[in-house]
Amino acid sequence: MTGTNLAVLLDRFVRRLFVALHEKAGSFDKEDVGPNGAMTLLALAETGEVPLNKLATALIRDKSQITRTIRALERKGLVKRRTSAGDARVNMISLTEKGQVVVDAHILVLSETVDELLSALPDESKRELTALLQRAMA
Repeated sequence: MTGTNLAVLLDRFVRRLFVALHEKAGSFDKEDVGPNGAMTLLALAETGEVPLNKLATALIRDKSQITRTIRALERKGLVKRRTSAGDARVNMISLTEKGQVVVDAHILVLSETVDELLSALPDESKRELTALLQRAMA
């Protein structure tokens, strides 16, 4: 039962986070990347250069969806694509410097928004939650 309660609470928290970020998007999403673009940029910041198909898998997107997103981000100068040295059929995707600036802005607002959502918790509880999530994600 605990797992179910935790799953429901996490789902509710993530939805509230997305709503709050959507409401703030006009103030920080200056490149108009939207939620899909932001998730793609954040994933690239975490993984570094990655094959397109692995990025699609990590984001739970099919290849056509991620290709459209990458093209849009490429046009904005936020990501770059190169052919893999080991396999000419594979496209490697990575952030540009401009893309990293956008990621940094998104992380700042994401952090502020999480702080707002967790404002009712004492600092020690926030530190404990952070430590638990780090252990769970390791």
